[in-house]
Amino acid sequence: MRTPDLPTVRSYVALGDSFTAGPGLADLRKGGELCLRSDHNWPSLVARRLDARSFTDVSCAGATTHDVLQKGGGLVGAPPQLAAVRTGTDLVTVGIGGNDGNLFASLISACTRGQGACAPFSRDSAPTILRQTVSDIATVLDDVRARAPEATVLLVGYLRIMPSSGTCPTIGIPAADAAAVAATEAALDQTLADAARQARVPYVSMRRVSRGHDACAGARAWTNGRTVRDADGIAFHPRLAGMKAVARAVEAELAR
Repeated sequence: MRTPDLPTVRSYVALGDSFTAGPGLADLRKGGELCLRSDHNWPSLVARRLDARSFTDVSCAGATTHDVLQKGGGLVGAPPQLAAVRTGTDLVTVGIGGNDGNLFASLISACTRGQGACAPFSRDSAPTILRQTVSDIATVLDDVRARAPEATVLLVGYLRIMPSSGTCPTIGIPAADAAAVAATEAALDQTLADAARQARVPYVSMRRVSRGHDACAGARAWTNGRTVRDADGIAFHPRLAGMKAVARAVEAELAR
């Protein structure tokens, strides 16, 4: 049943990468097995609260803005995620950008090898990647609005993985490297905010609200570090509690 303060939504489409898809959580959605798409990811939780008549989730682990716009969608041979958006779609959520330029994978690789590559990547390589990512995400948002001119379009950000300071055994990297990752996480959040502003769509940032719920927060953690507890998501990705938090934030934006 739809929550009274939420808008009526007939057709909801969710686009995004693994932070949207929810690998390692609950059951995989039928047809989403190769994308590791969970039926307990935040779009699924939002769709249930909205009681949307039609819900299409094409989020896919590993997806980039290119996969949203071009053939692939995150999988070789798959249609672009954007193809799921139709003229009559009235809600589209987008959670993308962290994989562009191989940002996430390169960052985690550089910062878990213990060879002094973390800070240089965060300082020198990440800003270059993110400068391009701003325009790429803005293009995604513009193309979504072109396909569904009457839709509400939301860009949704990423939960924190690293603590504001320090480190912990769960993430398994030194404090200085954890600080470098946290700086890149903050820069990515600003990148998404800039892209949303450029495209004139609302941005649901999870940066502030997830403070104190990083991978080092124990029972209060919304994301995993290198180690995973209770088969709750995969390494360096959201836990179910994190998906619920994102869903609440998206619902709050829709209720405004």
